[in-house]
Amino acid sequence: MEDSEIFVGLDIGTTKIVTVVGHANEDGKVEVLGYGKTESTGVQHGLIRNIIKTVDGIKKSLEIAQEHSNEQIESIYAGIAGRHIKSSEYKHEIKRFNGKETIIQQEEIDKMLQDMEGILLPAGEKIITIIPQRFVIDNERETNEPVGEMGELVIGYFQIITGDENEIKKIVRCVNEAEINVEDIILEPIASGLACLSDEEKKRGVLLIDIGGGTTDIAIYYQGNPVFSEVIPFGGNVITKDIASICQITDDLAETIKIKYGTCIEEKSNRNNIITIPQFYGNESKQISEQYLAKIIYTRVQESIIRPIKTIIEHSGYKDKLQGGIVLTGGGSTLRHIKELIQYELSKPTRIGKPDIGFSHSLSNNLRHPMYVTVLGLLKYAILKTEKEREQAPVSKPKKKNNKGKKSTTNSENGIFKKIETFFTNLLESTP
Repeated sequence: MEDSEIFVGLDIGTTKIVTVVGHANEDGKVEVLGYGKTESTGVQHGLIRNIIKTVDGIKKSLEIAQEHSNEQIESIYAGIAGRHIKSSEYKHEIKRFNGKETIIQQEEIDKMLQDMEGILLPAGEKIITIIPQRFVIDNERETNEPVGEMGELVIGYFQIITGDENEIKKIVRCVNEAEINVEDIILEPIASGLACLSDEEKKRGVLLIDIGGGTTDIAIYYQGNPVFSEVIPFGGNVITKDIASICQITDDLAETIKIKYGTCIEEKSNRNNIITIPQFYGNESKQISEQYLAKIIYTRVQESIIRPIKTIIEHSGYKDKLQGGIVLTGGGSTLRHIKELIQYELSKPTRIGKPDIGFSHSLSNNLRHPMYVTVLGLLKYAILKTEKEREQAPVSKPKKKNNKGKKSTTNSENGIFKKIETFFTNLLESTP
């Protein structure tokens, strides 16, 4: 890949909007050339609520990224999450009349994926991602890679991730109003996994928990591939709002107190430490104990994050296949002792995931933070996708520049499980 070819990831989050510009260096590593970060004020629970504010935030983030990278941004790869994301399992089968004599071809499996794209969905929903989960041949053999085997009946099980069409269009509209094109839209947990999960973890089975400001994104990888995804419509902001409500203070002050004094485990708090809340709006100053603050945080984390995660794991079918443990990432993962709490509650070894898979050594310490895992995963996705498209393209086909505004909407990687279908071209083209 040419070093001059530039790619851009854009993470439109509840608390922040981040743009990252980069390319693949000579060693094949993702190298960041610059980034821009600004406050997000038009997004709630991962959903765009105010178009004007979101467009303004995107523009500011783009401007900073362009200045730092000295590159002109024309198109981006955006992430998508939010409470509108739904996950459902579908079954599809094909009968092969000569199956006893011929092997299963990649084209046959691709046709099954294409058939899945045409399933009937409720009004207003669009497919974001199709994740092949497993295949059963002749009702006898279960496999992850059916290509090369023989059989008369192939049954495929697919997890189909859908989203609200209007929410998808909002992302495209906001980016377009910032005078930038959308190259592709990617499910955020998939992007995060690219940035912080090792091949060994994905092979053994790993649960990725990405705690953002407005949502908590869940992804399960097994035998090297994403097999399940879900979104919890709560993140770190609900903890902040609980502190603000109970202590009758502003959200900004509550966030500061949470970061400075907060912990998820009451026993880890300083029982003797008293937090003085400064006077504001004519009210008298207040005092709360660090122990009491820990109780507030613990209660909310249990109710809004841990309990839903337990339910998701139970329903996923992969509860007993997570030998790789848990990787906790996102800005919410930096809350003190949340790693220890999740490890205890879910009875799995847990680590904090940072963007350290496939990135150059020049990546700044500022970006080596869990809060940047998603946007750096988007950047990596863009590079890997374009590389794979070139490998699969005819020799005579000229190389395309992904940052020149052409909207591509299909991603193919090695193996059937890495073929992630993302967005429909006609949806992008029809968006005002």
